[in-house]
Amino acid sequence: MKLLLELSMECQSLARAEALSAAIALGGSPKVVREEPGVLVIETNADPGALGSRLGLCHYVSEWLASCEEGAVEETANGIEVEGPIRVRSTKIGERQLDLASTTRKVGAIIGKTRGVDLHRPATEIRVIFSDEAHFAGVISSIDRSSFEKRKNRYLPFVYPASLHPKYARALVNLTQVPEGGRLLDPFCGTGAILAEGSMIGLKTIGTDFSERMIEGSRKNLDHLRLSADLKLCDVGEIPHAIGRVDGIATDPPYGRSTSTDGEGIPELYRRSFDAFSETLKSGARISIVVPDVDLVRNQQGFRLLESHRLWVHRSLTRNFCVFERI
Repeated sequence: MKLLLELSMECQSLARAEALSAAIALGGSPKVVREEPGVLVIETNADPGALGSRLGLCHYVSEWLASCEEGAVEETANGIEVEGPIRVRSTKIGERQLDLASTTRKVGAIIGKTRGVDLHRPATEIRVIFSDEAHFAGVISSIDRSSFEKRKNRYLPFVYPASLHPKYARALVNLTQVPEGGRLLDPFCGTGAILAEGSMIGLKTIGTDFSERMIEGSRKNLDHLRLSADLKLCDVGEIPHAIGRVDGIATDPPYGRSTSTDGEGIPELYRRSFDAFSETLKSGARISIVVPDVDLVRNQQGFRLLESHRLWVHRSLTRNFCVFERI
């Protein structure tokens, strides 16, 4: 099936990478058909509903119906075959001036003439998305982005500065490509955000930290969200013996600013961490990690840097989402 994904524009490269990784985790072998700002069309056998339930940086997962130049929207609408009755919504990527209400009415009238229109309980919701071209798509899954906002750290019992937003924690989890039921480790579990997002999509999550305060904080937050994870108090260097093999690692380690490293330098902490990770992961397994500077982790023995995505947060903080493969 060809799916059209409407991606978040906060960091499009990260949203794209998350979508492809999630499809792979679902056994979907995605092939990119076309991509434009805010739009990714893939051919995949991944279940589209399951894909929508995994993603954090996406708005809609839809069946791709057609694409055309902006001036050919009405002509293309005449050829759209979907189950009726229908409802039409139009949107745009970018700042150009478009009369979206007019587009919605015209497309609705053309397709609805034979399929019928029901604005409240349609059989098919059609979205017309204007990016470089115009795209028609039938909605399969709508991602509830507000649910991620409700899980922000400020609303949880254990609050800590610079905690990763749940939507980015979800993306970080998906970048590991760990399938449902797989073992996912966060060796710097902090407030438990990554563990929560992994648990919500059916992964067996394991969290470690050298700080008892962080372990208990993660436990409080997970309990509040009615989720669970295997939590262990241990230094990152002890992980191979304390945890054993895992299928992937997703983590947001200390940056050395508002977080504590117990006096250890950041480069040394990262080096020790990757040494431990090499004993915990099998060949081909992935680490997704957030760092302030890619150069801090670029050359790690036993690992290949596959990709990195730069997200500007504010003047003094940039997050780089990096993905490594165990060689």
